[in-house]
Amino acid sequence: MAELLMLTKKRVLAFVGFLSLIMFTTLILKSHWDYTTQLARQEEEIKSKVKKSSPCESYTEVSRCERCSKEELRTLVKHCMETGFKQRIRCSDGKESFLWCDISPAVEESDFWRFQAIVLTVGLISYAVVYLRQQKLDQKLMDKIHKQISAGV
Repeated sequence: MAELLMLTKKRVLAFVGFLSLIMFTTLILKSHWDYTTQLARQEEEIKSKVKKSSPCESYTEVSRCERCSKEELRTLVKHCMETGFKQRIRCSDGKESFLWCDISPAVEESDFWRFQAIVLTVGLISYAVVYLRQQKLDQKLMDKIHKQISAGV
């Protein structure tokens, strides 16, 4: 029992590492939680602004929020002037129209992480190709050296 209570360097380092891991995990989870609640609040603010400017009382979204074309921005189309993004909606009476919308921070974040994943994948594939090519060239060089040694040069 007394041996278990003895503090050795290994046990102290393990304990400090365990506490650091718990602290780091707690900070990450707290930060993520705060960030997701902030995103939800921003989403609601955007939706309430859009609802106020809609041409009809109730509507359903027909398409996702998309960037307005350069032509629409040049001709100063009403639904593109606010943010540069538009969304097709269908009113409860069946009439379809466009409404301005805003790309939410959550969509931007998912696009960012998708981009990062693609860059990482391309980088890993490039590294693998270079590594395999280097191995092939090293093998050719070794074969050439062995051939020269066996020929007695």
